[in-house]
Amino acid sequence: MNLNRQPNFLLVVVDDMGYSDCQPFGGEISTPHIQQLADNGVRFRHFHTSSLCAPTRSMLLSGCDNHDAGLGNMPTAHATNQYMQPGYEGYLNNDVQTIPEILKDAGYHTYMAGKWHLGELEGFRPHSRGFERTFSFLGGGVSHFNDQRALSEYEQPHTEYSEDGRTVENLPEDFYSSNFYTNKMIQYLTEQGEDKPFFAYLAFTAPHDPLQVPDDWRDKYKGAYDGGYDAIREQRLQRMKELGLVSEELTKNEGSGMFETWDELVEEDRKVAARKMEIYAAMIENLDWNLGRLFDKLKEADKFDDTIIFFLSDNGANPKEPYFYAPNTKESIAREFDNSYVNMGRINSFISIGGAWAEVANTPLSYFKLTTYEGGTQTPFIVSGRRMHKRGIVTDELLHVTDILPTILDYANVRYPKMNDKKPLYGTSLKPYLQEETKQPVRNAFDVLGFEITECKAVLKGDWKLIFMPPPYGKGDEWHLYNLKEDIKEENNLAGQFPDKFEELMAAWHAYALSVGYIKANGESALAQLGFEEFYRFDPKNRLKPETGTGERTRMNVSPTELGD
Repeated sequence: MNLNRQPNFLLVVVDDMGYSDCQPFGGEISTPHIQQLADNGVRFRHFHTSSLCAPTRSMLLSGCDNHDAGLGNMPTAHATNQYMQPGYEGYLNNDVQTIPEILKDAGYHTYMAGKWHLGELEGFRPHSRGFERTFSFLGGGVSHFNDQRALSEYEQPHTEYSEDGRTVENLPEDFYSSNFYTNKMIQYLTEQGEDKPFFAYLAFTAPHDPLQVPDDWRDKYKGAYDGGYDAIREQRLQRMKELGLVSEELTKNEGSGMFETWDELVEEDRKVAARKMEIYAAMIENLDWNLGRLFDKLKEADKFDDTIIFFLSDNGANPKEPYFYAPNTKESIAREFDNSYVNMGRINSFISIGGAWAEVANTPLSYFKLTTYEGGTQTPFIVSGRRMHKRGIVTDELLHVTDILPTILDYANVRYPKMNDKKPLYGTSLKPYLQEETKQPVRNAFDVLGFEITECKAVLKGDWKLIFMPPPYGKGDEWHLYNLKEDIKEENNLAGQFPDKFEELMAAWHAYALSVGYIKANGESALAQLGFEEFYRFDPKNRLKPETGTGERTRMNVSPTELGD
């Protein structure tokens, strides 16, 4: 390690991996290289993201709230009164600055390989947002093999790959996402001639559905999940207690009750469910193996010790079945894919772990991706590297994905460019905490975090959390109050017992909503009005109200009543 050098940064994001899947967080899935990061760095509890992919990525790269960065709602969920409004553009907007833009100006090389999900149109691809070399998947999900098959017809417009800003028409015959992204990152780092520092963003699409893995990986976990949901949940909880991640007194999370128990499944359905989890686990071990390949190359080039590595999942585990993606149906999936037992995980299959396994993957948290329960927004987070003073420490500090940008700039000794036409940072540098135990990062005087996407809302303040969930995961007519220090599983609604705390956090929610320009959805789908091809043009001329009785249209304006709830 040469302290006279500027540090390098490697930002690793995995897609839809659950809180307890990897070894450092209690999982049975073999992830020795992620474990290596944990052993040589800091493992964080209470690190939060959005509950969906694109909003998290917008916050990660900008350090700003998703409503400021252009992902106020998730395409294609925009309501007609949100579509193309400021903060709801559907792509990473120009109101924010990105990590690669800032570091590139400071003399860094900037590389990306993997999932973007922040804009497919010209001018909004990663090559236009500060990355020097890029190989990126532009959409939200796709086949992990070379057929480039979209999740659904509505996903097709942004189901494209791009290299250095140009669309990639054909992928290699042996393409597999995690392997190829890693190959590209190794290529970019190897081709770098001079000794300038680098920022590398490696964004795996694994283990996002469809669950697929090369044939020589498919049977690595054969039989590992035959015991069912409760057996794996209990094993993970016990390992988490041994690691010190949770208290010895914490009991098993019984789950939402929305899905069939293992005992309720017939034998054939158990076999199929276990196989899905086997493929999922193999995908995670495969991406860990690829991390090992990258680490080896950095060590060979004498760059590993000067690299600070961030590892996280973009949200909680995914409960969505293949027919979730409109206009898919159970019938169309059965007709168009070969999901037979022998073909699961191969190129023409489309399977997901489903809701019951997603709850297990998030042990001991409640619910999953899509929700602002802890299972949707609390993810594993590790910061690792020899330049940090701390090692192997688990912390209960309240952290947020927007903290990563200011932390990187702090380690690089680069000031955040304050520009009048750009949004202010939402995040706070973690460097003081990582370097000296006596110094803590201060988010603001009240230590408040706000969340909202698709009308799923939450605010965290100290040990307390206020949450609002629309159907099907909530009643949609009431807010719940939880004390996360005493109730990490969010089982005991204390709204009636602590009315003053309820009102305090409700005021914090309204302040957050107003500050980021939240617009309450009017319940009318912009996608249904425009059609999916026109929707994905993100054309400001479509910023229109629904048709009136006269057939005329009028421009939409946001009224004060549309802010907050």
